[in-house]
Amino acid sequence: RGPTFAPLAPCDARFLPTCEQAKGFGLCDTTNSACDTACVDEVKMTCPVTCSLSAEATSGHLEPDATPSDYGKHLPPAATEAICSTCADHPDLPCCHDHPHESNDRRRLQSDTCVTAINEATILT
Repeated sequence: RGPTFAPLAPCDARFLPTCEQAKGFGLCDTTNSACDTACVDEVKMTCPVTCSLSAEATSGHLEPDATPSDYGKHLPPAATEAICSTCADHPDLPCCHDHPHESNDRRRLQSDTCVTAINEATILT
């Protein structure tokens, strides 16, 4: 029997978290064990437009002309690590992929599932 290989974690497969995912994981306004106050402050400075939007404004599919100007901006290292470590443990989360809001169910960008997962994350150092 040959070795089996686990699929690549999203960040190992060239997924780079942006302001879109920071909003989805609630990192615009909520600290947790994966992203402390300094991390959240960095997200707010990097993603002021995306973070200023309400959950209602980001529900469903965002039309290209309604996409915030910083939506695709890459996150600072601490927030990237917080999201990548959570996505490594939960690769099927909607926020662990680009454009998680593009689907038939018109889910909100800020996903309760994603927020719960990152809040339960523990960073091993």
